[in-house]
Amino acid sequence: MYRRYLSSSSVFSATSHRAMAMKPGTPIPGLDKIYPISKDGSSRAPVALPREEYPQWVNELTRPLPTLAKLRGMRVEDASDRDMKRYLKLVRKAKIKSNNESRAKS
Repeated sequence: MYRRYLSSSSVFSATSHRAMAMKPGTPIPGLDKIYPISKDGSSRAPVALPREEYPQWVNELTRPLPTLAKLRGMRVEDASDRDMKRYLKLVRKAKIKSNNESRAKS
């Protein structure tokens, strides 16, 4: 669910997850509006933690999703459920696009 949003964002497009990491202690932009005032009355934005303090799945969010060509080259036995679901989604999307183009021409 979140991967779709992150993969379509221009910020997360084709950069490596190491190059995008925020320095520890950097205030996270936008979260100061969600958490405007702390219990002690000061308004501080949450800060980024060192990479080691985040769970492993956070690092996987910035990895690019496999393309249709890569998924077509994969063996069925080697594909995960997530890969199969993405393959079916991309094939369905390509079929709809093809049908729309053929209807627009006629």
